[in-house]
Amino acid sequence: MEVSCLLELDLGSEERARNVNRSLEMDNGEHARSWVEGSVLKVECKAKSLMSLLHTIEDLMACLKVAEEITDVED
Repeated sequence: MEVSCLLELDLGSEERARNVNRSLEMDNGEHARSWVEGSVLKVECKAKSLMSLLHTIEDLMACLKVAEEITDVED
């Protein structure tokens, strides 16, 4: 069984969403795919089980926190 989810995060501006996305793309690997639509960062996560998906999302949130902090410094 494969499970997936789509996260949509409005980061307030397209520039900020693109900067955060560039940071995330390096760590996406085969479990996540991210792209930007306007000011919204979209991330699709996939895993073989619900628990594995949860771990993927937790890792993504940790990377997102760092990416947001970096872009806050640049703004």
